[in-house]
Amino acid sequence: MTDISGTSFIPASGRSTDYGLWALTFSYVLSQFFRSYVAVISTQLIGDFHFTPQMFGWFSGAFFLVFAAAQIPVGFMFDRYGVRYPTAVLMSVGTLSAGIVSVTTDPRLAIIAQAGIGIGCAPVFMGLLNYVLRHGAGPRDVRSITTASAIGMSGGLLAAFPLSWATASYGWRPVMALSAMLMLMATLGVVFFVRRRNEERSTSAPQSQASPSKTMTPARTSGLWTLMPVCLAMSVGGTFRTSWGGPYLADVFGFDVMARGNAMTVTSVAGIGASFCIPFLVRRWSPKSLSLFWQAGGILAALLLAAMPQRSPVVSVAAICLLLSVGCIHPLVMSQARAIIAPGKLGLGLGLLNSLVFLGVALASGIFGLIAEETRMTGMSSADLYSRLFVVTAVPLAVGALAYWFSPAGARK
Repeated sequence: MTDISGTSFIPASGRSTDYGLWALTFSYVLSQFFRSYVAVISTQLIGDFHFTPQMFGWFSGAFFLVFAAAQIPVGFMFDRYGVRYPTAVLMSVGTLSAGIVSVTTDPRLAIIAQAGIGIGCAPVFMGLLNYVLRHGAGPRDVRSITTASAIGMSGGLLAAFPLSWATASYGWRPVMALSAMLMLMATLGVVFFVRRRNEERSTSAPQSQASPSKTMTPARTSGLWTLMPVCLAMSVGGTFRTSWGGPYLADVFGFDVMARGNAMTVTSVAGIGASFCIPFLVRRWSPKSLSLFWQAGGILAALLLAAMPQRSPVVSVAAICLLLSVGCIHPLVMSQARAIIAPGKLGLGLGLLNSLVFLGVALASGIFGLIAEETRMTGMSSADLYSRLFVVTAVPLAVGALAYWFSPAGARK
């Protein structure tokens, strides 16, 4: 089976479709849903749980904070045990936690359960990276990762208009219960279809022997520092898609739940479109060139929103789309890291970088909550409040881009 970019989802043996890769891709769709659902139903969550702005900041950030903290331990487990069992166990925790969020009325338990969903989603994208990049980071591997990432972005689309429509029709709690059931199905898919580590080695052995230069890239860990700031910053702008975009559009432009759902649908479609462009663009541009291009666009979008946060909802949604799309460089940066990290430490190295990605989101969401709490007490207007938040967003993007400029250049894909 071959996807639209020419990337094959068939293992090296070529005998059958790699259902393990598809199981991890479906899991990534759900992971993207859970990253994004809070923005659309934010007012319902705040009303039902009686969240203060600071509590909402912790709720929306709990997923990413725990997600970030889990990346290094998950990477260590991948190096030691392979992808299959660590992913299945942690996804089981996420399944249970999603069920708890759907039924609880306790705000503190809701925050804890939201953190549990973060634990469940923590191994998914890391699992994809390790599953594909374990034995190399050639053009086909990069296209596999970028294509799976693009498919996964559809989870953000599900957490847009479909979520707003279902919430308006049935309430948000049945939707969360359904998402827990889908998480259970994905977990079973990982258990039954993702290859064990010894099977993965056996399947990949002919390819590894045929092209050792592609699979045993020498470690150059001295360049890892150039990727750390961009990992910390790349998804900070996506916070306005995952949580704070909903309150922004409601407070500044008066969007109701349906309007927010439509706006988030637009951002998700834009993100998916950007993701599907990458497998084609890496045929002509290097990962580093593409990543720098997107970071520059994100900085401009953040500064535009900071300068005129209430000028036009169309401009604001378009700028949020651009901020969200910066996160699409995630697989490109990880493929660069594959050329730096020794194969035997791939899980740990990618775990470190991945932890920074989600630590940046968690810190941003928590800091946004503190800023909102303080400015509300001073009587500052909503437009001025969000202007500050967009300035805070632009700073780490600029610092990350500056450090990334010195990163090792990957081969043209």
